[in-house]
Amino acid sequence: MIAIALDDEPAALQVLRRHAEKVPFVELKQTFESAAEALRYLHQNPVDLLFLDVQMPDMLGTDFARLLKNTSTQVVFVTAYADYAVEGFELQVLDYLLKPVEFGRFLQACNRALGQQAKQIGEASSLFVKDGYDWVRVHLDEILYIQSDTNLLFIHERNRKVTTRMTLNEMMGQLPSDKFLRIHKSYIVALKSIQKLERHQVTVGSVAIPLAGTYKTELEERLLR
Repeated sequence: MIAIALDDEPAALQVLRRHAEKVPFVELKQTFESAAEALRYLHQNPVDLLFLDVQMPDMLGTDFARLLKNTSTQVVFVTAYADYAVEGFELQVLDYLLKPVEFGRFLQACNRALGQQAKQIGEASSLFVKDGYDWVRVHLDEILYIQSDTNLLFIHERNRKVTTRMTLNEMMGQLPSDKFLRIHKSYIVALKSIQKLERHQVTVGSVAIPLAGTYKTELEERLLR
């Protein structure tokens, strides 16, 4: 994906550059401190993803985002202020990152953008995770369940297991909520992979996965409705 960033703070742009260099499917082509220059670039070049500051002296990021509302460019707000979250939701921005931006949240936003782009062009939805020193593409349709052990996740697919350093909450933020559900403090399951629902567990393939009582009602509603 081709990305650009607009922020009046050079230090903030440098953070985004460093993060983008670690993500294999994002190319941060240009960074801008001027809204006028960024808008000129967008008019002349295709851009998939824009990282956009909100509080800027020449134009608010919310006003800038309105100019792109009918384009294919996905917008991620990057700001030190949480006050614009509601307006961002109304503008249908893809994500809302608070400064200082951590790499995990940056990657989550990138994966979300990748998923949206895949939907638009009709490809199978997927995301990238770091497995050791390598980046691995995980196809969502292949996932059976995901297990957490402290700060590691084990993604169990039909024919392989991928290990990545991430929390279960971070992973849930990247998965489509209509296809995946957390059923225990340590487990996420793909709803379509569940073969049997019992009082305290579900069966996925030949694996019994514990079902916590706090998630049972929602799971039953999702499976049995």
